[in-house]
Amino acid sequence: QGKTSDWKSRFRNVAGAFAANRPKHLEGKHICLVDDVVTTGATLAACAQELRRAGAAKVSAIAIGRTLPDL
Repeated sequence: QGKTSDWKSRFRNVAGAFAANRPKHLEGKHICLVDDVVTTGATLAACAQELRRAGAAKVSAIAIGRTLPDL
């Protein structure tokens, strides 16, 4: 993702990239994703989408940092 400059490409790159190995373990659970830096949110969104599809009741995310657009 770091070499991809525009947000549309970042979302396309991660579409379908994640799969839950043990969906039964996720059913009804609240999952918290942790990321170091959020740029567009594409990776977190793709992970959250798969977790919800696999049965997670709620998905939250926390990040240490966020990039800012060029000013």
